[in-house]
Amino acid sequence: FLGISILLNSNTKQNQIMNKEITIEKNQYGTYSVYEFGEYPRSSVLAGQTKKQFLDSYNTVEEAEQAHPSAVLGYRDAHNHFDHL
Repeated sequence: FLGISILLNSNTKQNQIMNKEITIEKNQYGTYSVYEFGEYPRSSVLAGQTKKQFLDSYNTVEEAEQAHPSAVLGYRDAHNHFDHL
């Protein structure tokens, strides 16, 4: 049963990763940055807000798309607010 539990946990984690939004954005250096969007945990001062996390950068958009086929090309702002601090 332990093997089944590990397999289920592994599949669940993969599904969670696959369900996150990923963007490819042209950066200020003329290359392409890849970001993953999630949510800040309850322990964060930004709890519940959108988390934009840098994953990697690539010289061309084609390289970025090949490495992250589910990614959307274009800029997305996290729209975080800090008025509660």
